[in-house]
Order: sequence, then structure tokens, then C-alpha cells
Amino acid sequence: MIRRTYIPFLLSVWMFLFASCTQRADEDARYYYEQGRALREQGELTQAMQVFLKAAQSGTKDEALLGRVYSNMANMCRQANEHEKAFSVYSVSAGHFEASRDTLAFAYALNNMAWEQAVMGHKDSALLFINAAVRCYPHPPLTEKVTESRAAACLFAGEYDSVLVYTAPPAGDYLLMLRAQAFSYLNMQDSAACYARMLLPRTTDLTYLDDIYYILTHDDAEADKEAIRLLSSERMDVQKDIELRHGKLSRAIQLMEQEWDREYSPWLMIAYLCALLISIGLSVWAIFIHRRHCRLHHELSQQEQIRQRAFQRNILIIRESKDIRRELEWENFSALCTQLDKRFNNFASYLKNRGLNEQDIRLCALVLLELSYKEIAKILNCSPKSIGKQKDITARKLGVSGGKLAERLRLPMDTMDT
Repeated sequence: MIRRTYIPFLLSVWMFLFASCTQRADEDARYYYEQGRALREQGELTQAMQVFLKAAQSGTKDEALLGRVYSNMANMCRQANEHEKAFSVYSVSAGHFEASRDTLAFAYALNNMAWEQAVMGHKDSALLFINAAVRCYPHPPLTEKVTESRAAACLFAGEYDSVLVYTAPPAGDYLLMLRAQAFSYLNMQDSAACYARMLLPRTTDLTYLDDIYYILTHDDAEADKEAIRLLSSERMDVQKDIELRHGKLSRAIQLMEQEWDREYSPWLMIAYLCALLISIGLSVWAIFIHRRHCRLHHELSQQEQIRQRAFQRNILIIRESKDIRRELEWENFSALCTQLDKRFNNFASYLKNRGLNEQDIRLCALVLLELSYKEIAKILNCSPKSIGKQKDITARKLGVSGGKLAERLRLPMDTMDT
């Protein structure tokens, strides 16, 4: 019985340990993700990237959480103007969001990929990703983000009139910035400066401020020299902050590339493949051993059934005979023992080894045949009352009570000692 439950028990233990490790990995990943976001808000970009990498490599199976982790890493690449890296990391986040069946997050990831394609000047690819995002989730708030991406694609493609169409009316800060830039590229300085002044008190984003100060410094005809000097000074301060942020982001992205290469190195993939093959081999071996054990157990069960049927058939043949004494050669004890051993698998030899005498063996043979006390007494030439006492004495020699003597005698000889 222990052997039959050995493999299922190991599998249940393995599943329990796997579930525990997975739950622990999910908790660690959530902790690292929240810590990374806090560090990013504090401006500790290199440390934030380190923590996000820990979350990505924690072994968690939470696809939605992994998608958010990679999305934050891609945003940091975007801020450093590493658009190709940002596009590849956004692709990874999109895969995780798709696996988690989070439709809105998946559509946002597609839109971010479209924005990166637009910045790199690939308008057609950007529009493909935008259309895919709209098909995936054609509802607000995604439609607002999609409008920004379409306008950005037109801006970087030099289609400034189309930008003005998509940004009218400018609903958000980014659309307002795109509209100001489009007017600037169209040499409509007054309109560009007007929208730049509208955006200035509404944003603290360094990239927006740099573009705003550039427009106001070069295109604002209404500003006097002192105002332009102040704007130039403020722009210099913003550019210093941008350079400082880019330095931190560059170190963070370098760290990400190192860990990315290490994570997907050929040797590591070979190690994963070897571990997978070993696991498959062990699983096949365990299944083979389990099936072999089941087959042997089935064969033993069949053999035991055959033995029991032969056992019962011999009992019926002897009981239905006209003279049990003559069937078992009762008068000759040696011949009787030979018949019992032949018909019932060394029955008499085993009883002799247990110290039973001739009278005990004769009684055990009649008990095995399931005869009544009256029938046994008739064959043994004694009174029925003495049969019960003699039966108890014989049963004690075999280590059982008189009532269980018949049950014990019907067991296989090799199990009577257990």
C-alpha cells in the first residue's frame, strides 16, 4: 500500500512546495514593484531600475504585475530618449498584459509602442499599432491617448497641418504642447507663443518646459529683452536638470542592458534547457516506475485470484464427494498430508512446522472444509461438544481465537505469520 501511494504523495508534496514558492515570488514581486515606483518618484532612477529588475527576475507568475514592471522600465527608457530600447521593453510588457487578459493595459502598451515608432519616424508602423490598440479597446480613456499618438506621428513626419487637426481643441497638456510645436514649425510664432504661455503654469515636466522656453525665447515677439533673458536663464536651469536626469537614466539603462543580456545569455538558456530535460526525464522515469508497479500489482492480484479460485474449487470438490475420508485418504496420515499439501499449497507441512500434531492437523483440515461440528465429530469419532474445546486449543497454537481459525486457515501460508 505504501508503494502504491508513493508517487502520488511525492507529487502532492512537490505541488505544495511549488505553490508556496510561487506565492512567495508573487509577494516579493509586488513589494519590489511598489518600492521601485517610490524610488522613481523620488528621483532615484538607478536604484528604481535595480528594484524593477529584481521584480522582473523574482519568478512571479503574475502576468499583469510583470507587465506593469516592464512598462515602468520602458518609461524610463523613453525619458532618456532611448526609443528603440523603450519600444522593445514595451513589447515585452504588451506580451505580459496579453497573457493576463488585461485588455485596457494591453491596448495602452500597443499605444506606447505606436508612440515610440512615431518618434523614430516610422509613421506607418505607428498607425498600425494605433489601429490595433483601438480595435482592442475602442473606449475612453484610451481614445484620448490614441489621439496624442496620431498627432505625434504626424508631427515627427512633418505633417504639421494634420497635427493642428488632431489637436483641435487641445484637451490635455501633451496635445497643447504638440499644437504649440506645430505652429512653431509652421512659422506662426504668435500662435505658438500663445499656446506655450497657456501650458507654462500647468506643467512641471522638464521636457515640456524645455520646449516651452525654446518657443517663448525664439518666437515670442511680444516679450522684451529682459523677459527673453529671464526665459533663457530658466531654460538653462531646465536643461541642467534634464542633463542630470539623463545621466541617472543612462546608468539605469546600462544596468538594465547588463541584466537583460545576463538573463537571456546562451549559457543560461542552455542551463534552463538542461534543467527542463532533466525534469522531463525524471517525470518519465517516475511514470514508468509507477506503471510498472501497477502492472506487477495487477499481475499479483490476478495470481491471487486464480489461487483463491483453485482453493475454493478444491474445497467444493472434497465437500461434494460421497466420502470425504476416501477423497483425502483419511486412514493414512502420511497420504492425507500429501493430499493437503498438493491441494492447498503446503497446508499440512506448514501446520507441522508450527508444532501441530496429527489430531490438530486433521481438525484443521475439516475446519478448512467448513464442515459443521456434527459432521466433524462424525468423522473424528468424538462428541460435538469436544470439538469446540479442541478447536480453541488448536487455534491458540496458531495465535488466533477459535472463532477466527477458519479465516486464518484460508489465508496463504506465507502470510499466516504476519
